[in-house]
Amino acid sequence: MIPTRAPANTKLDLNAAWDQAVRLMALNREVVLVLTGVFFFLPHVLFLLLVPIPDFSGLAGPSGETTPALMAAVRGFIADYWWAAALLAVVQTAGGTAVMAVVGDPARPTVGEAVRRGGAFLLSSVGAQVLTALATTLALFLAILLGALTGSRTVAGTLAVFALPVIVWLMTRLSLSGASIAIERIPNPVAALRRSWRLTGGNGLRLVFFYVLLFAAFFVISQVIGLLIGLVTALPGAELAAILGALLSGAVYSVLIAVGFAVISSVHRQLARAERVSVPVSHEV
Repeated sequence: MIPTRAPANTKLDLNAAWDQAVRLMALNREVVLVLTGVFFFLPHVLFLLLVPIPDFSGLAGPSGETTPALMAAVRGFIADYWWAAALLAVVQTAGGTAVMAVVGDPARPTVGEAVRRGGAFLLSSVGAQVLTALATTLALFLAILLGALTGSRTVAGTLAVFALPVIVWLMTRLSLSGASIAIERIPNPVAALRRSWRLTGGNGLRLVFFYVLLFAAFFVISQVIGLLIGLVTALPGAELAAILGALLSGAVYSVLIAVGFAVISSVHRQLARAERVSVPVSHEV
């Protein structure tokens, strides 16, 4: 018997990935809506209303540059409310796992099943995120270290700039680790990162392009909505304006993050399906 294999690195169809994400969200809209409200909208709104966030933009310089006052405000905010930011991140990580399970799993889990999966694989998802952060930080550290060894600030700065594309590429290659955990139920974060690396093989640059387009679209939408939120918060009555601003901000944020998780699930689903089609097949000779 001679094993044969179809091409391993199937090219990702970006249009199909987007269309599938939209279709799967519509197909599971009730479940996705509940999960989005519980894990993204409510925590985000509560964070904005209960945590006093300084006006960081007002503390920046005339051209937006960093100032001592801005750095002091950032350090003070982190020191006082790091636990709130960490709690928000943990809740949304569990929510992301739940949403990706609903959108990407052909079994279409119910709300209860998705929530349980988000809780069961929370540590795995956090572990994958931490390992990804360590990998990207290591790339930047090595670039800075090599630059420091030359003794030239110019060389050090240049290497740090050139490290940024490497960091983006690394994050892209590891971007499907969360979906692998949520959909394939891989409990080991290292195995999930290896799975993502294997799935994205041959599609790294296409995924970078795809993610950049999505980020640009999300950025434009958030800026436009931000202007509307600014108009709302300028209404008479500071308390009412703050509540309305938080509600509007939470709604926009929740939709964008849910769409982001759906897109990642769709990419994973397409590449995983292509891999299953390309498994070795034995032929008699």
